[in-house]
Amino acid sequence: MTNKTPQEVLKAHWGYEGFRGSQARIIEAVLDGADVLALMPTGGGKSLCYQIPAVLLPGVCIVVSPLLALMEDQVEDLKARGIRALSLSGKLKEEDLIRLLDNVVFGKYDLLYLSPERLQQELVLSRLKELPVCLIAVDEAHCISQWGFDFRPSYLKCSVLRELHPDTPVMAVTATATPQVLTDVETLLELRTPSVFKDSVNRPNLVYSVAQTEDKKYRLHQLLTQNPGSAIVYVNSRRATVTLSEELSGRNFSAAPFHGGLSADIKSKRLKLWQSGALRIMVATNAFGMGIDKADVRLVIHYQVPETLEHYFQEAGRAGRDSDRAYATLLLGPDDLLQSRKQFLANLPEVGDVLKTYRKLNSYLNIPYGERIETSFPFRLTDFCSTYKLPVPLTYNALEILDRQGVITLSKEFWEKSRIRITASKSDLYNYFNIHPELKDTLQILLRTYGGLFDFETQINPRLISRKLGCSEGDLNTALKRLEKDGIIELHQQEGDMLLTFLLPREDEKTIYPFSDQLKSRNKIKKEKVGQMQAYLLNNKKCRSIQLLTYFGENINKPCGYCDVCLSKKPIDPDQIRPLRQKILEVLSQGPKTSRELLDTWEYPESATLKCLQDLLHDGKLHLGSKNQYIVS
Repeated sequence: MTNKTPQEVLKAHWGYEGFRGSQARIIEAVLDGADVLALMPTGGGKSLCYQIPAVLLPGVCIVVSPLLALMEDQVEDLKARGIRALSLSGKLKEEDLIRLLDNVVFGKYDLLYLSPERLQQELVLSRLKELPVCLIAVDEAHCISQWGFDFRPSYLKCSVLRELHPDTPVMAVTATATPQVLTDVETLLELRTPSVFKDSVNRPNLVYSVAQTEDKKYRLHQLLTQNPGSAIVYVNSRRATVTLSEELSGRNFSAAPFHGGLSADIKSKRLKLWQSGALRIMVATNAFGMGIDKADVRLVIHYQVPETLEHYFQEAGRAGRDSDRAYATLLLGPDDLLQSRKQFLANLPEVGDVLKTYRKLNSYLNIPYGERIETSFPFRLTDFCSTYKLPVPLTYNALEILDRQGVITLSKEFWEKSRIRITASKSDLYNYFNIHPELKDTLQILLRTYGGLFDFETQINPRLISRKLGCSEGDLNTALKRLEKDGIIELHQQEGDMLLTFLLPREDEKTIYPFSDQLKSRNKIKKEKVGQMQAYLLNNKKCRSIQLLTYFGENINKPCGYCDVCLSKKPIDPDQIRPLRQKILEVLSQGPKTSRELLDTWEYPESATLKCLQDLLHDGKLHLGSKNQYIVS
């Protein structure tokens, strides 16, 4: 054990002067050899609680994390700080895995990051048993509980680490967990009389609001205009990220889409632009989440209803981490509650749906009964569903269940590889152009874009080429296949929106039924959680912060004073009403206007404006026209 203190390590490697919240007490408990259960808010510095003991204690700290990208980011960050860390991520050949684990055994690393799925590999377990382990840290520990919003069955394997190293302290950390989930974490990880730390998840600087509106786009523009600074707009589908970001860009907002189907390169570039401030608004699915570290986000808008309060609270919590005032607003349209029930419950796979999907998947990829194929398959979900006339949302959810249950693994990044080489001579090309002039532009664009096509096989970007040609990717693909058929090029194509690997031999019912009861239980829990989310949206009697904190087991009685519920209870100043009534009559005397057009005219609060309009209607001073315009009577 080093002679440095935790404070000295913090200063030397991270440059911070002091700890926040419970960090110092958590680290002290670990150094004393105690098991720890820590609930800390998003952005509260959970990782430091195991990284600093890893530097101070002899041996290696094993960190279990569900997110490969986050593991890799943390490892790169630790290396840059001079701390020895390794991540067992990606597809590693057996010899590479053995070499890396041997290096850990020989004491070359302070931290070893791995996914829970690695704990199913006998080779990994045998090597972990040999390690001098100083600490076992389970990050995102809520994933072990079926009551958690992000339950991963593979997390149940984490308890094997306690069996391998019974005398080593175990730390479980999470940011979002109900009391029921925390009880599950303590039991399933076999924590021994753990020291429990619960930092308040209350964020007094963050204002939660639900804005009911019949025109969400207008309200979105209004919020983005009124709240300058970095923003995230959350939606529930990849398509919505694209259409909404294009709509915002068309109105001169700096916006871009972010979703799980983008390539790693595009994700990285957009994230850097957003973090630097060059891009103001990220329109994203929940793929834009864990590990997103930007302190000055002023506004998080949920354009569509999230599945659970856990999702909402975690995503909203990405605003205002610098402790300055920030806003988390959920826009609720007239049909949104019905739509969210359809989205999250109508496509909830039952056991029969999962079995049917699994059987069709094996047939589609020609997997014989009783065999497990080691190769990974490029897989396009829409083609699979089209072949068997399966509903896409339900099938996708069934595949996710198979992935979570360790039957298959899915890499959900879109990728497409087309490689070509021109095999015809230049004179043959000239003759071919005379016979098929419609294909001349395709080859000329390819030759201008890529060098060496006559000499070696070259990977091309179909999206780029089709854009240059002004045609669809489908038309380009047809042209390439025609050139291949006519002997002009060699063409090799692989494409998919997923990369799929089978982890178990095909046994149909025997593969699915072991987790059928668990699936039924999970579906019941999901229905409850969707109901809890909707109850929150409909509760306009209790302060939003109080509702959320109560759900997560924290009791406060003082209303925030700023959310939509609190503002609705504040009496409107009579001194403000009188001049506002007169102002409304003056403006409307020049011509009819809608309430939105009036609100765009001045800085008076919306609540006061709507109150005046109601009073003037009641007094007969105004009436409503056929276009919902207010007209002076």
